[in-house]
Amino acid sequence: MDEVLFRSGRSLENLQVQGELLAIKSKEIFSQYITQTKSIILQAWNSSKLEHLKHQLKELWIYALTVGDSLKDRFLYFANPSHLILNFSKVFGRKWTSRDLCFCCAGFLAGGLVGIVVGLSLRKNESVVRYMQAIKCNHYLGADSATVVEDAIAPYECGENEVLVNVKAGSVQVIDAQVCLGYGRNLRRILRRIFRQSNSDLPIVLGRDCSGIISDLGCNVKRLEVGDDVWLTVPFWSQGSLSQNVLVDQNRVSKKPKNIGFEGACSLPYAGCLALAALNKANLNVKNAQDKKILIQGGCTPVGCVLIQILKFWNANITATCYKRATPVAKALGATDIIILSDDNENESERLLPNALFKELEVRNTLYDVIINTKECSLTEKQLQLFCTKDGVMVTSLPPKLASDSNGFFGNIALGGYIRMRYYIMKLFGVTMDDFDESHLCHETLDQLSNLVELGYLQTVVDKVFHPQDIEMALAHIQSPISIGSTVITFR
Repeated sequence: MDEVLFRSGRSLENLQVQGELLAIKSKEIFSQYITQTKSIILQAWNSSKLEHLKHQLKELWIYALTVGDSLKDRFLYFANPSHLILNFSKVFGRKWTSRDLCFCCAGFLAGGLVGIVVGLSLRKNESVVRYMQAIKCNHYLGADSATVVEDAIAPYECGENEVLVNVKAGSVQVIDAQVCLGYGRNLRRILRRIFRQSNSDLPIVLGRDCSGIISDLGCNVKRLEVGDDVWLTVPFWSQGSLSQNVLVDQNRVSKKPKNIGFEGACSLPYAGCLALAALNKANLNVKNAQDKKILIQGGCTPVGCVLIQILKFWNANITATCYKRATPVAKALGATDIIILSDDNENESERLLPNALFKELEVRNTLYDVIINTKECSLTEKQLQLFCTKDGVMVTSLPPKLASDSNGFFGNIALGGYIRMRYYIMKLFGVTMDDFDESHLCHETLDQLSNLVELGYLQTVVDKVFHPQDIEMALAHIQSPISIGSTVITFR
């Protein structure tokens, strides 16, 4: 034990000696560096270049003081009241000729005009900001992304071909729910930039149609007048219509039928335009539709309700699929045969049974001239095609799947460049670009619908009316199996 203590003491002594040597060496090195630094600073301070620079700075300072004294003397001289009075009397005390008066007036006039022009050019143009209630989608997270805002910036100024509408009611469509999940986001960003609506795809106002009263018009709008009751529809990429005011191109606005109210009127524009587009795609019209066998898959959707009524007017033989709750409505609208797709369990919500539609179609053993699909179902397009005649046609009114939604960064750049190039080339030749869910969403189609309504061949089918605050409930209802016809949001 004593030996261990002895060796520990020796080690501590060695460490102490080495520490003292290190401190002495560090002090010497530090002193050496201080001496060298001081020497370098003194050499720089006494160098000829620095002396020359100091001399120039001194001369500059003296010159600045001289100029300051000179300006001070001049100011005191010209600001002397006696000197001012003397100069004033020299100018205005003498006799003025007519030439002098003309030059004086011309000088005052030119100076005043220059001042006005400069003032107007420098004036800040404070834009008028007005706020409104609107239903917006802020994220692509589903129905939860839809929210009501009270401070959305309201449009107040029309372009040459635009119409400002005070919205009374608008409908909620299935495509609004798909927009909340990101449908068309990349195309929306590109097209909204081209048409100068926004530089981003979010936030976007929901709603594809509405009814209301015109509050302002562009100078080139001749078909409509301020105060007209109108309805309108817009494509999926555009700002929507579920807001208190909406600004749209005149091509998308038409006078609403006089025999229906605003809530009923807003249920028809978008769904009606899709229905007429589907009929046109199937090459059906009043002249050739008589006695043709038509299957409408989703007979009580907004589009299906319109299709049944139009085809009934054209004397077609209509088979419609719908849930049990909607059967009376489908019959009342004009369906001659109904395929019920529901569970008879009264304790549960009605729902589609697996392969129920396929089995029902097989049992009927009927081939159809036209099948129009208005609602997602368990059957694929190829399976539905099996129940068409040899020359039968299969069409759909569902939103098409967009390849652009899955594009990567470089794919979106290429797509944006292509669309812009095409837009500007078509604009150069005076052609309107309407390739993106637009051609059928126009006032000509709305006028056809209005004519059918006023003649009594087309009725509105409104299932439920919600307030803007209930937008999540409205989106859930339009997608549910129990929904019949249109779901409406009222702003009144």
